[in-house]
Amino acid sequence: MKNENFVISKKKALYTVMFALMIVSVGLVSLSLMPKPSAFHVYAYVQRAGSDENILVSYHAGSLTTAGKNFIEGILGDDAFANATHYIQFGSLSCNDTVFDAGWVNIIDEIVADGLERAKMTYASTGDGVWTMTHQWTALGTHTDVQRVGMNWDSVANDGSLAWADTITPVTLNSGDKLTIVATTTVTG
Repeated sequence: MKNENFVISKKKALYTVMFALMIVSVGLVSLSLMPKPSAFHVYAYVQRAGSDENILVSYHAGSLTTAGKNFIEGILGDDAFANATHYIQFGSLSCNDTVFDAGWVNIIDEIVADGLERAKMTYASTGDGVWTMTHQWTALGTHTDVQRVGMNWDSVANDGSLAWADTITPVTLNSGDKLTIVATTTVTG
């Protein structure tokens, strides 16, 4: 009788675990089918001086800043928004590896010299709610471990207009090397 009760209690425990796993599995499948939030990604390509070959060095997901969220809200909903004639189209670069913080209004240690200064990027629509901003910088000096990209709504360095940022695989650029950034934004919902 003792063995029979033991087997029954073990079966109940096994059924409970199986039921819990089934519930978790259904939840995970449901989450995977839900619409994804907006996304920000950066492709980074390097073309070494004297070469015509663009080499993909990085693809990574970026993060929206709090200032970027408020900028988007203002552009889309507030007819009195002070920055209504500005657009998130200026790219900035940095060699700093500090972990991203949503409170940033600038990328840390933005590069402001040697051809890697903040630049206006070229817009292209790539589908409904999807667009890219592209720019190729040419280094006029050496910068070790360029690894951060910022997307800004103003052209002036360190002006507090960082909408979103991303990291790329660190790359050292020597004079004449080119870095092409393709920043993709996707709006879903």
